[in-house]
Amino acid sequence: MFKAVVASIGIGLSAFSQVTAAEQHSPTVVLAWDGAGDYGPQTPGTKTAGWQEAIDACVRDGRDLYVQGGWGGRKAIYHVSDTIHIPATQDFRIDGGVYVLNWTGAADDPAKDLMAIDSTMNGEYHFGIMVYGGAGAALRIRPEHPVPIDGFAVVIETAITSQGIADPHPFEPGERKAGAGLVFDGSKAPIVSSRFDFIGGILNFKTCVETIGAFTQNEFNCLHLHTNAHKSALFNLGPGSTQNTLKCVVGVDQGAQEVLGVRVQGRNNRIEINTRGGFPKGNDLLLESTAAGNRIDFIQGKAVFEAEDYMTDRAETPTNEIRWTGGNPAPKTSVLPAGKHSYIQRWYPASLRVAAGASASVKLIRGNVSMDYSAIGSAPFMAGVGDVLQFEGSTEVRLEALPIP
Repeated sequence: MFKAVVASIGIGLSAFSQVTAAEQHSPTVVLAWDGAGDYGPQTPGTKTAGWQEAIDACVRDGRDLYVQGGWGGRKAIYHVSDTIHIPATQDFRIDGGVYVLNWTGAADDPAKDLMAIDSTMNGEYHFGIMVYGGAGAALRIRPEHPVPIDGFAVVIETAITSQGIADPHPFEPGERKAGAGLVFDGSKAPIVSSRFDFIGGILNFKTCVETIGAFTQNEFNCLHLHTNAHKSALFNLGPGSTQNTLKCVVGVDQGAQEVLGVRVQGRNNRIEINTRGGFPKGNDLLLESTAAGNRIDFIQGKAVFEAEDYMTDRAETPTNEIRWTGGNPAPKTSVLPAGKHSYIQRWYPASLRVAAGASASVKLIRGNVSMDYSAIGSAPFMAGVGDVLQFEGSTEVRLEALPIP
């Protein structure tokens, strides 16, 4: 009887001890700028204001991270002199208030980013403001090592939010010789099916945003993508970028010169550009040679939209389609001498009318299909983006194109 009672008490005490330990084991590691957390600037030997040590503890103990922010933006500052590395993770969350991550490391070392994120699956990251004046990137997302459960390298089904990324001299115009704000680097493994939201803007870098390698089926939003840096670029969308949904407000500050807006090399993306201007003519959007099948929605403030005012088109495949706000573009008229000519309908559908001699041959080609329009004379007909019009005649030809919204 006595032994049974003792055994019973022992079991009860053991269970109580386990509950107490569980209660004491917080689900989050706390990083605090004022020394009130588990880690922070007071962490011995830290070069990252406690960030790297806190992340290492999360990996070791299987916990999430909470980063303390603070009212007013003057005290909640984490000074960082070495790269913060977030290793390959799965089912990991970083949350917190609004704070500043301020780079104090080398300004000329391209290998030194402020923060580098490896593979992540089912991750949720909420960051504050990143301030970076280095030659690498403020935030580099580069999957390279396998995630711990599924066992392959990828960024997938992950959401990353930030209050913004800026260089340390936001009100000083001038050329930035190096440095990027945000780099999506899918050269080793893909970045796919994830969401990226930048609320407070990305500004004043040599290149504000760039995608490299496989970047596909993602959603990217930036509420203010702008610069006062001469000879800079706001967004370089690389040739490996496909089937993404991109939305950003773009603009040039303080009269910065030779600024490139959104430079598209990828294909089959849907892009919304809300421009407040300031770019050289044709530099809000640049369609490079590999750009194809992209749909671009222009939100602009002029009474009439004229594509040539906003874009430069170097695309080899003429299948990029433009939509717009404001009044419709004016009709376009071309007068061509006798002979054989080809016309490609670019940017938007149009109603075409060919005025030529009675013996003129007119064909509309879409893909591998050719349609003979010779018999309709000067009656108008519809052409979609990418359609090719071939006509040949012994007299002068007049071609009229009426843009269709």
